[in-house]
Amino acid sequence: MSSNEQIKFRTEVYFIPSLGIIQSADSTQKLNLSEQNILTFLINNHRPVTKGELLKAGWPDRIVSEASLFQVIRALRVKLQERRKGDVIETLPRVGYQITQFERLLYPMKKIATDRQKRIRKQVVTYSLLAASVLVTSASIYWKGNHFQTPAQINFLTETEAWDNNKLMFIASNQTDLNDIKQKLSDIYREHTARFKQPTIQNIKAYAYKGHDIYSVAWCQVDKEKACLPNTDFAYTIEENDWEKFSQFLVTSTQTFRESPIIQTDMAREPTSQVYMNYMDDSGIQSKIVHYYISNNSPGNFSYSYMSFITEKETDFHHALSVRAATISVVENHSPFLATAELKPDMFHWAYQPNDIIIEDKSTALMTESRMREDFKKKRIVYSYLLYQQPFLNLVFYADTGIYWVNNSTSYNKLFNG
Repeated sequence: MSSNEQIKFRTEVYFIPSLGIIQSADSTQKLNLSEQNILTFLINNHRPVTKGELLKAGWPDRIVSEASLFQVIRALRVKLQERRKGDVIETLPRVGYQITQFERLLYPMKKIATDRQKRIRKQVVTYSLLAASVLVTSASIYWKGNHFQTPAQINFLTETEAWDNNKLMFIASNQTDLNDIKQKLSDIYREHTARFKQPTIQNIKAYAYKGHDIYSVAWCQVDKEKACLPNTDFAYTIEENDWEKFSQFLVTSTQTFRESPIIQTDMAREPTSQVYMNYMDDSGIQSKIVHYYISNNSPGNFSYSYMSFITEKETDFHHALSVRAATISVVENHSPFLATAELKPDMFHWAYQPNDIIIEDKSTALMTESRMREDFKKKRIVYSYLLYQQPFLNLVFYADTGIYWVNNSTSYNKLFNG
């Protein structure tokens, strides 16, 4: 497709391939990579297209089930604003799909973005620059003269089990919570394997934590050497009252690969590391993305600045959530994990702005971020722990936030391999 082309559908919705977005009179929605590939393939092939062709187009060099294709087609129907099934994407029984009615138009590349796009883009650029400046200044403000609260480290309990070809580690601060998370995941695994002839919960390395009022589960699919495969790392933090939603998701899920979220801005520095965290609640927030920027102060001490964004569930729009800075060092490890890092807060800036899309009191992301803000406000030292490490990937545990994967831009994170 031409770089200055837009496709108009009969629903008065436009697809701009060069930007990977769907536009209508009142909304702009970002398509993920699979959605873009499949929609482009349907447009470029003005004929019936088989499911097999679409699976190859949507996930090149990757094997996924037809359920993944059905999920993308369903998402595209919503974003293309089909009033009746088949208004844009026609289903051909026992064959596949086709799109026959559309119009190719020129798209003015300098077209002014919608007010909402401009506001979000301005936020992203502003906080990208703020994060960069924080990185420069955080080393100079360090922790001299600050009076930190130093709470005792928590004594965590762990248990490791093998379920068929899956290996799981359970974490909690007491035996009751440890038994609770083990039982809950055991029930999910039993239901999932009973539902599918070929369960997708296979060759999984998983870690699960039960805290005061949150659960956190992270996993990846492993190769023969038991190393995590690319783009199979998932991490969810769930409040207790949302566990049933998460349970049903895992029982019925066939998703094995994740897309890499992209925050569109020309001015953000390439982060040292990125974190993707998912949520299962009714807040309208689907996930959080955290960009890490790291500089070396002295042997064993590092200045970190963090830039967090939350992602709307329905639109994939990103909102700036917070910018913070801290000094982190690896300390003597008394935990049952690989390493312990001590975080001394420097600054925290709350960037989130209330809106009519997000239901704040139902948001796990906002709740855990607020706890972190309180830690920074009170200059409270906190600890994070290294659970697993391989080239370009760490698994980190922080009690108030949960377990999360850290995707590094270099082979190893500077903090744990200084």
